[in-house]
Amino acid sequence: MARRKRSLVIRSAGQLRALRTPLRQEMVRTFGRLGACTVRELADELGREPAALYYHVHALVDSGIVRETGKRETGARPESVYSLVAERILIDRKETSRPFLSAVADLQRATLRTAERELAAALEPRDPKGSDDSPTLLRLVSRLKPQDAARVTEMLHDLVEFLAENDDPDAETAHSLTVAFVPVRE
Repeated sequence: MARRKRSLVIRSAGQLRALRTPLRQEMVRTFGRLGACTVRELADELGREPAALYYHVHALVDSGIVRETGKRETGARPESVYSLVAERILIDRKETSRPFLSAVADLQRATLRTAERELAAALEPRDPKGSDDSPTLLRLVSRLKPQDAARVTEMLHDLVEFLAENDDPDAETAHSLTVAFVPVRE
């Protein structure tokens, strides 16, 4: 089995387009959490039918984000096993072509749709005996010097690293963090 790279840097609009749906982003997160798995195992984890995922898995394979890593005997015939090609997926921040930036915008819209769905679900009434784990929503506009904006970006990367290192598969509740730190034109 081929070993996973630490990072995959996406440099093409085609690779970004493969990630522009909330479902595919959820699939990539699930592959990251499960490691190598079959489409059936992925579907079970996502609460979906395997037939609904094959097209999307193949799109991720064609884009070079996911690869087939082997076969597994699971019944009458062997099933393909898939995994991410890298532990982390990064976007090349130096690429500035119009198609690439358009694909980045599509990816961001899909990410924000996912965050909106997660927030809506978190705001639904809960069992009164459940945890008091209410969502936190923050927004602040601040004028920053370039060095301070760079420091905020560094802190956000540190936060992402902290969350990744402390991800506990046995924890009762998963938490989602979506941050958009962008220059605002007033």
